[in-house]
Amino acid sequence: MAGVSAAHLAKAGYTGIPSLFTTEEAVGLTDDLGKKYRVNELYYKPHACCRWAQPTIEAIKEIQSRHILISQNIKKIVIHTFTEAAALSKDYPETTEEAQYNLYFPVAAFLSYGEVGPKQVLGQLDDPIILGMMNKISVVIDQQLNEAFPEKALSRVQIIMQDGNTYQSSIIQARGDYDFPLKAEEKKEKFFWLTTPLLGKESAKWIFETIQNIEYMKSIREFMPAMETHKKTF
Repeated sequence: MAGVSAAHLAKAGYTGIPSLFTTEEAVGLTDDLGKKYRVNELYYKPHACCRWAQPTIEAIKEIQSRHILISQNIKKIVIHTFTEAAALSKDYPETTEEAQYNLYFPVAAFLSYGEVGPKQVLGQLDDPIILGMMNKISVVIDQQLNEAFPEKALSRVQIIMQDGNTYQSSIIQARGDYDFPLKAEEKKEKFFWLTTPLLGKESAKWIFETIQNIEYMKSIREFMPAMETHKKTF
């Protein structure tokens, strides 16, 4: 979409910033053209929220791998993170965008329902269970984690239970980075998680399998009209 929009803008006479390739700072990026493909360094987000909130969710998952957490028995959650993540909104969200660019909402949603996906950021903005969990969260800025950013988005979490037990994670990196990647099967699961409710199982499967073999198509024009028959409720 961005590429098509850029082409239309260029046709209309719009110009952009000077080319990156004309700057001295870009030498390190251009010297390995054709050898190193930086598109492979993009990250994938496993959760439907800002990247900076994601390591906190992963830290909670680590605690859950060692302890049974009953959400109703949680007294307090303390997030240790970097300055930029701590600056995300902590207010009750009123829109999907406010839910996604929030530190407390996705953490509370995950603790309450075990996921942060379309259902939470679209339809559970006023869910009393999530909002109640948000009230239990606080944040601490950690200088060690500041020093690692922006190369890595890191967090650690403390969860204090009503019975006094305290569970603490290690320092966790946001998953999906090129050096901490999601497995191919996890990406596939995310695709079906997002598309099946809209398209149905068979249509989602057809689109997935077609994309996996798209390089064998003679033209992308073969794909787009066929996709129209599968889009259903888009």
